[in-house]
Amino acid sequence: MRFFILLAMCLSAVAFAGSKQLSLPVGHSTTVSMGSSVSKVTVSNPNLLEVVKEGRKVTFVARATGTTEATVKTADGDMHFKIYVAADKYGLPY
Repeated sequence: MRFFILLAMCLSAVAFAGSKQLSLPVGHSTTVSMGSSVSKVTVSNPNLLEVVKEGRKVTFVARATGTTEATVKTADGDMHFKIYVAADKYGLPY
């Protein structure tokens, strides 16, 4: 039983260790659910994204083209996002 608890804790830490990539067309949004309540969200270029946090959810709204990074802080740790905003859906790399 202790092994499974330790394994779950390790997998939880690994999930927050890397960064996620998102791509959005201008004017669109995406919502990400986190494992625990979101305490803070920082964006390296806030001119590109509007951020709405509500409980365990964070919504990124694309406002202008470019690339930025966001960090979401929760009790479980930090989650990093690399976000690319394209002019339209045809310019999305991933």
